Amino acid sequence: MLSFPPVSQAAERRVPDLGDGLVIQGQPQRVIVLEYSFLDAVVLAGISPVGIADDQKPQRILPQLKQRIGHYQSVGLRGQPNLETIASLKPDLIIADQQRHRTIYRELQEIAPTLLLLSYGAQYSDLLTDARVIGQALGKSSLIGERLLAHEYTMDRYAAELDSLTENKESPSPERFLFATASARGVAVHASKAFASGVIKRLGLETAIPPEDDNAYMRVSFEQMAGMNPDWLLVGDYNQQGDADILQRWQAHPLWPMLTIAKRQQMKKVDPKVWSLSRGIYAAEQIAEDLLTLVAADQVAD
Repeated sequence: MLSFPPVSQAAERRVPDLGDGLVIQGQPQRVIVLEYSFLDAVVLAGISPVGIADDQKPQRILPQLKQRIGHYQSVGLRGQPNLETIASLKPDLIIADQQRHRTIYRELQEIAPTLLLLSYGAQYSDLLTDARVIGQALGKSSLIGERLLAHEYTMDRYAAELDSLTENKESPSPERFLFATASARGVAVHASKAFASGVIKRLGLETAIPPEDDNAYMRVSFEQMAGMNPDWLLVGDYNQQGDADILQRWQAHPLWPMLTIAKRQQMKKVDPKVWSLSRGIYAAEQIAEDLLTLVAADQVAD
């Protein structure tokens, strides 16, 4: 369990964000995060938040994060956090998402200084920048800088290992990867601006997303996915039973056997809380580990 540092008598500092900008002094001790990516950055700074918008599903928090935090109070859904619960925790810093929380931004500011950043729909590079901003707000800039440097070394190592594996494959062109989530609402491809796609590209791999795409997420039909025809389809299945009905229908489609993922048996399940929900440093490194494991296993199978 992490212990809280004492509040320092540091000078007042101004931290730029997507709202009014944050004016804060010292090191906040009672932090509330309203998105999983913000939890990642706060833990990276060595701080355990007092409140988390965890969708009332603590199992969605990555094990790597859970083991680094102490007891916390759920403040409800990420899309609709409970303001009374937030106020009752007497926070000295709230970290909120521009997309989800802009309509309650003023109310949050009345409770405590509020840092407004982008998590939902943010790119991988944006979230690295956000981690630095959160480090400033927490008075932990140096520590966050060190952790981000270590992250770059880690990602470089994974990229080199993946490059070594893919170089050995007898293929006329690089394999293309596609990540999508599946649920009762359908299949959503995480497109060019999505976190997972940014991580895939950071690792030196190619995506199957059309080059003209400018979205974070897009719902797709079987025909649209078939048009992209990825070499790998990585699916985060939100269906609690383990197989979203839509995936079963896709695999029953008469054109399914013609797809590369069917021929090579390269539609693989991945954890949506890692690939979709968490959107932080720990998640990026786990995605890299997952990809290395999948590609290495495919090499052995060949």
